[in-house]
Amino acid sequence: MHLANPVAESTGKITFANQLRGVAVLCVIITHYFGIYWGARDVVAQYTFAPVLAGPAPRFIGYIAPPTFNYGPFGVALFFLISGFVIPFSLDKMGSLRFLVARALRIYPTYWVATSLMLTVAWLSSRYWGMPFHMDLRQLWANLLLFNAELGLPSFDMVNWTLSIEVKFYVAAVLLWPLLRRAALVTLLGYAALVLLAILYLPGQAKIGETFISVDYAKVEAMYTVFLFIGTLFHFASKGRLSPFVLGGGVLALFVLFVLMWPRTVLLDQYWRVTANYGYALVLFALCYMLRARFRPGRVLDFFAAISYPLYLIHAVSGYAVMHILMDCGLPYLAAMPLALVFALTVATVLHYLVELPTASAGKRLHRVLDK
Repeated sequence: MHLANPVAESTGKITFANQLRGVAVLCVIITHYFGIYWGARDVVAQYTFAPVLAGPAPRFIGYIAPPTFNYGPFGVALFFLISGFVIPFSLDKMGSLRFLVARALRIYPTYWVATSLMLTVAWLSSRYWGMPFHMDLRQLWANLLLFNAELGLPSFDMVNWTLSIEVKFYVAAVLLWPLLRRAALVTLLGYAALVLLAILYLPGQAKIGETFISVDYAKVEAMYTVFLFIGTLFHFASKGRLSPFVLGGGVLALFVLFVLMWPRTVLLDQYWRVTANYGYALVLFALCYMLRARFRPGRVLDFFAAISYPLYLIHAVSGYAVMHILMDCGLPYLAAMPLALVFALTVATVLHYLVELPTASAGKRLHRVLDK
């Protein structure tokens, strides 16, 4: 199957995915600022080193999302599908080793700087409230390396669990790439079957020396990579390597396997209320993919898409801390929340230009140097 309109395809194939990235980060912000801030007050207090937020939630909070819909999982699912779709472009262009180096430069420097700023805001919050600030060194290093969950250590920013899954996806994509280029659907169905067998039969924990490793969480991350690879099927279809019929069947098969895996992991309690939103995200992504030639640049969504990574990193804990302090100073929630968002947008924009773009450019320059 060949593309009918190569010109439209070249302008639309990334535009639709890029703008969905803007939609995804807005969805995650909505669930954190409207949902978790009010619905998980003890957790917010723990992460911001502040007392538990007092007072009733605004009445409209309960009407933000329709039944069965959750902005958070929906936004994360969009992020995962976008990554699965766009990452093969870089992998095909760079090759395995250069790709991994470029992705490391893309992920870690911005993450580390954003983490430093987030911890600074959390420390300032602790000073404001007169609460003790504490950070276990082992937890800190495990989080910075995105290996905390496997060590049974909690996240310190509430969002880096998705980055850990992304990194595992990059490794899996590199290992599978020679096979993916020959037979994408067969390879991914085989990979999904292996992940399902691992979930069913591997023990929940392993010990390396004196360190216990959570195999249960490794299973969860492997399960999520199956969902990311659904985006990869769309990538191969966009390159004319899969017919629409094969794409539809492959996407359905991988999603069914993903749904079957979920209740057999430690995330059983989230079954259906979260997986349903992954299905909603998949439907939206598929519709936008089919209409991809119609997408054009848009100032607002393109802005949010451009800063989506640092905004995703900085908005949660920092936003909670800023909102709580502003409300304690007498501002109503409907004034404190937009100001917290402006703060997050400002910091994210600065990080985008001063850290994210330079380090991403460094990866591209390295690729060009190695090509000479």
